[in-house]
Amino acid sequence: MDVFKSKTLKLASAAFYMVLMFMAFCSDSYRLPVAVRYAVNMVVFGCACAAFLIRPDFNMAKFCVRFFMLFSAPYLVFWLWSVGIWISEFQSFIYIMRGSLNVFYMFTNLLLASSAMYLFNKKAIFYTAVSMAMTNTFIFLQVGAGFGFPRLIAEYLRLLVTFADDTGGAVRQMEIHGLVFGWGVFIIYYLMNKSKNEKKDWIMLCISAFYFTIALKRIAVPAVLGAAMLYHIMTKCKLHHLRMISSIMAVVIGVGAFSYLAIIKSGLFFEIAEKYEIDLMYRDVLYDYYRNYYELSPTFLGNGIRFIYAHGNFDPTYTLGTDAVHNVYLEFYVEVGFWCWWFWIFYELAFRVHRIAERYSIGPAVATICLNIYVFFTYLTDNTSFYYCINILYRMVIMVFCYENMIKEGICDSEGMSIEQLDFARKQKKWGI
Repeated sequence: MDVFKSKTLKLASAAFYMVLMFMAFCSDSYRLPVAVRYAVNMVVFGCACAAFLIRPDFNMAKFCVRFFMLFSAPYLVFWLWSVGIWISEFQSFIYIMRGSLNVFYMFTNLLLASSAMYLFNKKAIFYTAVSMAMTNTFIFLQVGAGFGFPRLIAEYLRLLVTFADDTGGAVRQMEIHGLVFGWGVFIIYYLMNKSKNEKKDWIMLCISAFYFTIALKRIAVPAVLGAAMLYHIMTKCKLHHLRMISSIMAVVIGVGAFSYLAIIKSGLFFEIAEKYEIDLMYRDVLYDYYRNYYELSPTFLGNGIRFIYAHGNFDPTYTLGTDAVHNVYLEFYVEVGFWCWWFWIFYELAFRVHRIAERYSIGPAVATICLNIYVFFTYLTDNTSFYYCINILYRMVIMVFCYENMIKEGICDSEGMSIEQLDFARKQKKWGI
């Protein structure tokens, strides 16, 4: 923690953070009560506030607040939009509370990412990765002790060879959805990060790859590899080309996802799956059920954020046995409607990239695009929109790339400058003024 000059106190603060995050990840893996992770979020936020009061770093504080606002804007819009829906429909208190609480929990996740960055700067990524490795190792030892390590390793090798077509009871215990998508973020980070020649980065990359593959989610593999490869290609782009690419990407992904919803709504999706004997693992039942809850029209305003979760848990007529739809595009469309859905697509894929490109230049903007690709790919088949690990980690990685660029430029009080002032300061440094 930079607020302390003593090396001992810095190590102690890092150890305290890692213990807290170990508890949070155990909570996310259902080894501790779910509420623990949100308590951890607030404790880390409290530590950041205390650090600021003791030895304030105004430039870093502005940096963290800027990103908290940049990341939290869509959820705030979703909630405000949903409030209007809930009031107009005289919705029950339990629906309103469920949606509001989930948005609040997401705000605490974003507070954690921003607070960890304030406390530890780019070391926050390493400390968080170590904490997650501790959690997964703990679970690995538990499963190995219960089933036997030879069986666990044999099933893991079979899982790799068959690309998850053939799995056993032991290795299925390692399929922790909350953590596996977070490991995907770490793999992308360590493959993008130019300092991976450091021994610890190579070690963390290997650990990330091991725990990512032992809980293998097939949808995440091409997303991870594609995002990492694209980063090294796109860093050669010009800044204005990058803005154009992100805008085109938003249009293409938006139109593609909307067409996907149209295929589901029309019933063609189910005909294709049946014709080619595709095992949708119950998703076809869920998609078919929720076809009745949306219309592909600008007049469709949605049912309110977290409607699907609340409906699955508290509606006595619901009998499908799961409170998720396993498709974030469908989930958000059902919940926030046509206009908010398109706002979300363009905000996440274009506007945020443009803002990062303007202030932090090409590298961080490309990293944001690549992480967007990974995250939006997982949205096709999983409920990652409110998952704990992936939502904290991919935002923390974006912040690290932006922070490193800020330090590299060495412009004093850069966060307090307007874009025009920042561009002028960059030109002065380039010209040696």
